[in-house]
Amino acid sequence: MKNFTLMSIFAGLLIGTGGLVYLRVGGVAGAVLFAFGLLCVVMCGAQLFTGKSGFLPYKDFPKLIAMIALNAVGCAVAAFIASYCTSDTLTANLQNIIDARLAASWHKVLITSIGTGMIMTLAVYGARQKHYLPLLFGVPVFILCGLPHCVADAFYYAAALFYNCFEWELLIAWLWAIAGNYIGCNLPRWFMGEAFDKA
Repeated sequence: MKNFTLMSIFAGLLIGTGGLVYLRVGGVAGAVLFAFGLLCVVMCGAQLFTGKSGFLPYKDFPKLIAMIALNAVGCAVAAFIASYCTSDTLTANLQNIIDARLAASWHKVLITSIGTGMIMTLAVYGARQKHYLPLLFGVPVFILCGLPHCVADAFYYAAALFYNCFEWELLIAWLWAIAGNYIGCNLPRWFMGEAFDKA
C-alpha cells in the first residue's frame, strides 16, 4: 500500500513537471517536452490514472479512484514548485487553459477527454511491446488537439490556486475529464477484444 501511494503521488509529480515545462515553453516545443513526464512514468512504473485505466480489471475501479486522488496530490506538489517559476509566458498559457476549460460545456469536456484516454492507453500499450514512439508522440497529439488530460488538468488547476485564477467550476470540468479519460482509456480493449489482452 505504501508503494502504491508513493508511486501514485510520484506519477502526479512527473506529469505536473511535464505540465510546467509546457506552460513555460508553450507551442509545439512545449507539447513535445511535456512527453518527458509520461516517458518517466512508464520508465519508473509509476501509478498514473490514465496509464492504468485501460489495463486494470474493472473490479479494481476503486483502486483507480484512489490513484487519481493521489495523482492530484503529486500535481499539487508540482504546482507549488511552479509557483516559484513565474514568467509572463507561464501565466498567459495557464490562463488560456483555464479559460478554455471554463468556456467548454460538460459534454464537450467529456467527449474530448475520451480522445486523450484512447491516446494514453495506446501509448502505454506500445511501450509494453517495446514500441516507444507512441509515448513520444501521443502527448503532443492530445495537447495540440486541445484534448483534456485529467491528471495534467489537476496540475493546471492546482497552479491556478497559486496564480489566483482558480474558479470552483473547474472541479466540475475535472470530474467530466476523469470520466471521459476513463472511457477513452478502455476503447482499445473494447475494440480489440482478445487481441488486446494477448499482445
